[in-house]
Amino acid sequence: MSSRHRGRSIALMCLYQIDLVGTEPARAMKFDWYDKKISKEEKDYAVFLVKGVVENKESIDTLIKKYSENWELSRISVVNRCILRLSILSLQNEPFLAGPVVINEAVELTKEFETEESAQFINGLLDAFYKKEILANQKTSENGPNPKK
Repeated sequence: MSSRHRGRSIALMCLYQIDLVGTEPARAMKFDWYDKKISKEEKDYAVFLVKGVVENKESIDTLIKKYSENWELSRISVVNRCILRLSILSLQNEPFLAGPVVINEAVELTKEFETEESAQFINGLLDAFYKKEILANQKTSENGPNPKK
């Protein structure tokens, strides 16, 4: 298991505690609840992800609502919400990571912590988000704004 995958898994478990139990982020990010050894790289990456999600939760949740096609956020399982939040944060803030790699990682986490059906939902939502928000913005940046006709 790569250190990035493990960092994402740890961040997911941390966000789950914050979302479901109401654990304070600073407390959850101490990782004293995690019974395995965590490398500095894994811990730093998990903290980066958790802080990013906590600080941008409202805007990320707005995007999840936009792309979830008639699903209320409350109807999406806590695990799936956390995976979506992590993945959208990565797609927005880690441009050095290829979008399809981030989406695949989200699908793998979903298979690990949820179900195959959930993995399809996660894949579809993130793919739509990536194409309409990330790729579309990259093309606009490369070509410049469209002139008015």
